[in-house]
Amino acid sequence: MHSYAQTNVQLFNQLRSGGYSDADLSLVRDAYELAMALFTGRFQPSGKLFIAHVVGTASILASLRLPAQVVAAGLIHNVFETGDFGDGREAISTARREKIRRVLGPAGEEYVASFSRLSWKSPTIRLARDHPDELAPVDRNGLLILFADHLEHLLDLDALYYGNGVGQSYVYNSKIAAEIAEKLGLRQLASELEATIREVEFAKLPVELSLNRIRDRSFVLVPKSCRKRLPVVLSRCLISWVYSCRRGIFKGLDFLYERSPNLVKTAYRAQKRHVIRWTTRRNSIVGCLEIKSAAFKSLFPKSASLQRIATGFQFTEGPVWIEEERNLLFSDIPANRILRLTSGGRAVTFRQPSGNANGLTRDKERRLIACEHGNRRVTRTEKDGSITMADKFQGKKLNSPNDVVVKSDGAIYFSDPSYGIKPDEQEQPIQGVYRLSPDGKEISLVARDLARPNGLAFSPNEKKLYIDDSERRHVRVFDVQGDGSLCGGSVFHDMNVSLPGSPDGMKVDVEGHVYCAGAGGVWVFDTGGKHLGTIATPEKPSNCAWGDDDWRGLYITAGTSVYKIRVNIPGIKVP
Repeated sequence: MHSYAQTNVQLFNQLRSGGYSDADLSLVRDAYELAMALFTGRFQPSGKLFIAHVVGTASILASLRLPAQVVAAGLIHNVFETGDFGDGREAISTARREKIRRVLGPAGEEYVASFSRLSWKSPTIRLARDHPDELAPVDRNGLLILFADHLEHLLDLDALYYGNGVGQSYVYNSKIAAEIAEKLGLRQLASELEATIREVEFAKLPVELSLNRIRDRSFVLVPKSCRKRLPVVLSRCLISWVYSCRRGIFKGLDFLYERSPNLVKTAYRAQKRHVIRWTTRRNSIVGCLEIKSAAFKSLFPKSASLQRIATGFQFTEGPVWIEEERNLLFSDIPANRILRLTSGGRAVTFRQPSGNANGLTRDKERRLIACEHGNRRVTRTEKDGSITMADKFQGKKLNSPNDVVVKSDGAIYFSDPSYGIKPDEQEQPIQGVYRLSPDGKEISLVARDLARPNGLAFSPNEKKLYIDDSERRHVRVFDVQGDGSLCGGSVFHDMNVSLPGSPDGMKVDVEGHVYCAGAGGVWVFDTGGKHLGTIATPEKPSNCAWGDDDWRGLYITAGTSVYKIRVNIPGIKVP
C-alpha cells in the first residue's frame, strides 16, 4: 500500500521530489494556509486531524502527477458543499469564495466547485462509467478529487464510524470509483481503492464508541478544551450564542402569533430562511421544518418530528402505501429489488429482481404499477400474478421509465428520461411523458418539451398534472384535457437554488398543496406555486408517499433510508 503525506512538510517534500516547480509549491502552500484557517480544531470520526485528511487527499492527487491547481484544490475540496464549513451558513460566503479564487485562481476554484456538484447519480459519473474518453478535463479532475477523498477516508477507516446505511453506501460508491479509475487508465488508484475496500469490509472498530459519538458527516468537532486556536473557540461560541438567541426570539414569536397573528405578521415575513439545528432523539429528528410562512406551520402538528423508520439500503425510491395490508412498498434501485416495510419496521424483500424498479403506484383495481428503470418498461402486476407491460413507443424502446401516476379513469402517465441507459442505447429522440390508455393498448406522447422529466402528480380534481424537470430544476403545471392529453406547461415553481439537489418525486394533499423532493429536503408549495417551507432531511430525498390509516403519514425515501413525518391535512389516497 502506498504511503501518503499527512503533514505539510511531507507533502512539500513529495512535490519537490516529483518535479513540481517553485511556482507550483507556492500555490499549494497558499492553499495549505487557507486550509489551516478553515480546518484547525476539526477532527474526523476516527480521531484524525481533518487537516491531515485533506493533506492526504492532496498527496494522492500529487502521486497521480496531476497539475498543481488540482493538488491545491484537493486541500480545500469540500468547502462549497459545507458552506463556510460549519459556520451556520447554507452556502459559502461571497468573501470566502473570493478568497479561494485569489488563492487558487479561476481554474482552481472551478475544480473545488466541481467537487461539490458531483453526486453518484450525476451525469458526470454516468459518462465516466460509459464513455470515459468523452470527459472534459475539469470533470475528469473533479472526479479524481472525489476518488482521492474516498481513498483517504477508506485508509482512515472512517466508514466504520458512520451509521450502517451511510457506511455501506460509502463502500458501494468507492467500488464505482475503482471501476471508473480502471477505465481512466489509473490502475494504481483502482487497485488501492479495491484493497482498502476489502480492508474496510472486514475491519472492526479499534475502540467501541457510544452512539452519540457516531456521526454521519465527514468530521466532528473536538471539545473546546482541545482546540488549539482561540479564534476557533470564540467564533463557534459566538455562532452558537447567536442561533440560541434567534431560536429564543422565534419561540417567543410563536407564542405571540397564536394569540395575535397580526402583531407579528411582519416578523414572520422576515423569517424567510434560517438554518435548522437538528436535535436527534434515537431515530427522531426534531426541528426538521424550515419555515418560510405561517401557512406552513398549520400543515404539521406542534410536535412534528421526522422519524427514520428504516435504513441500510443502497438508494431508496418509489414509495407507495398498501392500504389493505397497512405497509409500505419502496424500491432499492441499485439492489434490484422492491421491499415491503411492515408495521413493525422490518423491511422484507417483496420482489427480486425488480428490473431496477424506480417509481411505484397502484391503479383503481389495486394492481401494482412499476417503472422498471433497468428493463426500460412500465409493468402492471395482474391479480393472477402475471405481468403486462409497455416498453415501446412507435416501435422504438423507451428510455428508462422513472415515475408514474394513475388517473381515476385508469390511464397511466409516466416520465421517461434517459437516466438508466447509455447515450448510444437511446432510441427515442426525446425524453418525454407518456400516457397509457386505461385498457393498456394505446400509448401516446403527452409532453415532449422537457429536458429530464421526473416526478409526476395530479391535482385533487385531476384537472392539472404537475411534472418536474430535474435538469432545468423547475416544476411545471399542465392542464389535463378531456381526452387525457396535456396543454399549457407554465413554470409552477423554479427550484434552481445554490444548494445541491434537483426536483424529484412529488405528491399532493387533498387541499392541493404540492410536496416535492428537492434540494435540502421536501419542498411544500401552495396551489399558486408559492414555496411555503421545506421538510429538511438528513439525506438527499428522492420521493414521498402518503400512508397510514388516515393518509396523514408522509413517507419519504432519501438516500439509504426511509423517513416519516405526520401532517395535519391528509394526502390523496392511492387505491
